[in-house]
Amino acid sequence: MLVAGILFVILGIYVISSEKYNIVKNENGIQIIKNEDFIKDRFYRYKVIIGIFTLILGVFSILNYILY
Repeated sequence: MLVAGILFVILGIYVISSEKYNIVKNENGIQIIKNEDFIKDRFYRYKVIIGIFTLILGVFSILNYILY
């Protein structure tokens, strides 16, 4: 349950941040760049809700592993 919880937390963070930010590989390394043409529409709201749900599910999975 611990590994599943960590994966859910990582997935939730990725889903929430994937619309606002782009990851670009340069010669110097990896850069995180904020999107300039970012539009908040229904699809974005659904992605944020699913991201929050996966974060909560991950936290509860980790707590379940710790408590039991």
